Amino acid sequence: MEDLRRLLLRTLNDNQLLILSRVAATDRPLTGTLISLSRETGIPLSTLKLNARILRELNLISYGSTGEAREAELEPVGSLVLRLMQVDEGAKLRLYD
Repeated sequence: MEDLRRLLLRTLNDNQLLILSRVAATDRPLTGTLISLSRETGIPLSTLKLNARILRELNLISYGSTGEAREAELEPVGSLVLRLMQVDEGAKLRLYD
């Protein structure tokens, strides 16, 4: 299990982990979620959008396309990642004991 955690730490960056955590905690369309994150953290919206796109390509999250009001959701693999790792809202990563 520890090897899997190390792999995840090397694969996903702090912004991606923050997005995963926020998507799990809200039931809003992705754009609204990313705008809130950008305002709260000062991370540029364009950076968050790029990271969200990467998460979708990795099948960790799903969301609607332009003009489609659909909530962002965790995919099963995204849920597994969050169960293996605990991510707080400040993008600080802590491994489960």
